[in-house]
Amino acid sequence: MNDAGVWRTTNYDEGDKFGIIGDRAVVVAAGFLYQDEPEQLCVAAGGRGQDQDIKDAPPVSAVLKQELIKLGVLNEDIMEENNSGNTYQQLRELQNIWQAKNFTQAALISNQHGLARIEAMIEYKIELAHFKDLLRVGRLKLLSAEEILLERAPAEWGGKIKRAYASEAMKKRIALEERGARQIKDGTYKFT
Repeated sequence: MNDAGVWRTTNYDEGDKFGIIGDRAVVVAAGFLYQDEPEQLCVAAGGRGQDQDIKDAPPVSAVLKQELIKLGVLNEDIMEENNSGNTYQQLRELQNIWQAKNFTQAALISNQHGLARIEAMIEYKIELAHFKDLLRVGRLKLLSAEEILLERAPAEWGGKIKRAYASEAMKKRIALEERGARQIKDGTYKFT
């Protein structure tokens, strides 16, 4: 989102034509996990995606990186992936990074409402077979940003999350995510 010339992630009371996004929660959750293990590498993933037609829009990865730095993540501990334009492309790029860096384990953080669709992509797309195998043996974990925030900062995030998930905009987003997961499973999902 562009706020007076400054690009940032969205809060739970903001969204797009598909409903609430709430990607700020993912960044904050990643910041908490980094505090636990400050030597880990954080991969900020995302190209220009939906903003590709906006002339001065930065890649999502650059916005995420700046926000992670403000939360105390060291610049050298952040890798940017800016080739992807959607979730499926991000997963492919992240899988390539995993293989190139020879990681032994990793966690993907997403909003709770997106996890089923992500898991379906990993389970049903042959191009993500490596991630599927890693998920099955526990070397790749899918984490809910909301669960991390409720554990680490319940006073700050509890009410926000409760209100967001009770809203019509979030119900719209959840319905679309659930439909997407079903379409992936039945082979009718459009990955472009």
